[in-house]
Amino acid sequence: MLLSAEEPDILVLRPIPALRQRGRPAVATLAAARAGATVTTVTTDRDDRDFDAFIDRAWDRHADEPAAVAHDLQTRGPALAATEAQLSRLALLLNHVHGTHLGSLVEGRAVLEGLTAHPACGDGARAELRRGIASLRLCAGESAELEGYPVSDRIRITAMAAAHLAERETPRAAAQLRQALDEAETAALPTSDPMHRALAITANNLACTLEEKPARSSDERALMIAAAEAARRHWALAGTWLETERAEYRLAMTWLQAGEPAQALQHARACLEIVRAHDAPALERFFAFEALGVAERAAGEGAGHARAVAGAEAAFAELSNGDRAWCRSSLDKLRA
Repeated sequence: MLLSAEEPDILVLRPIPALRQRGRPAVATLAAARAGATVTTVTTDRDDRDFDAFIDRAWDRHADEPAAVAHDLQTRGPALAATEAQLSRLALLLNHVHGTHLGSLVEGRAVLEGLTAHPACGDGARAELRRGIASLRLCAGESAELEGYPVSDRIRITAMAAAHLAERETPRAAAQLRQALDEAETAALPTSDPMHRALAITANNLACTLEEKPARSSDERALMIAAAEAARRHWALAGTWLETERAEYRLAMTWLQAGEPAQALQHARACLEIVRAHDAPALERFFAFEALGVAERAAGEGAGHARAVAGAEAAFAELSNGDRAWCRSSLDKLRA
């Protein structure tokens, strides 16, 4: 399934700030890669008076320069957003930057409320804005009046709040994620409901956020694992074998960060099994072998590590020149 930055739900994810998370370049559409989606590379040298180039550039910069990006989004974004889909994408990134990176809940809410008067604000964008506003209210401890939302939206709002709170208030983030997952299980919505996709993406992003921390508390460790497991479960409902395979990759990396190489090995092997069963392209095979090699090494399995390195090298040889440039550092680390 081909996903791109044109699809609003994918943009709840942060782009990869470094190659390590998935071996991909830090460009805007690679927000999708952290969720397990196939994406195409977007260059960042286009004229950013074009909305797509502008929003791509904002995704590239937002993790390192959240305040500057928020300012750009607020001052330039509304004029560039000419369609409802573009307005939804702008709203999602604004919500993410203010909620997750800046923690500026009141300002973020005011910005989103202001966008409800935008000429391109139709029903779809208005619903996106309402979800974002409610998630920021929930983070601030205010009443978000969730009972007035459809169950699908309630789950998405609660999960979004969990992602916002993950690094600042981990116990509250864990409670919000658990509430979202419990309601999702009780609601038993059809697999076509956008809640599953949104929850998979948000949970995956939350796990990645916590993986990147140099140290984690026991609460953060538990939340990281719960989020990665939730992403795997909901991608199995909302995605294809590709998203499921990448969710297994995510779980392998999560368990490695949790200090459990045996669990990591289990998921790395599952990732490789899916890749082989679907005759996946070389890039997917490379990352499956990377996950396996890292897990084998952490488990003290020298022979298994050597076999994984050989598999990664074989897949690397089939990559395009561009993909090789992205993956070179991962291969070098795996060989070390």
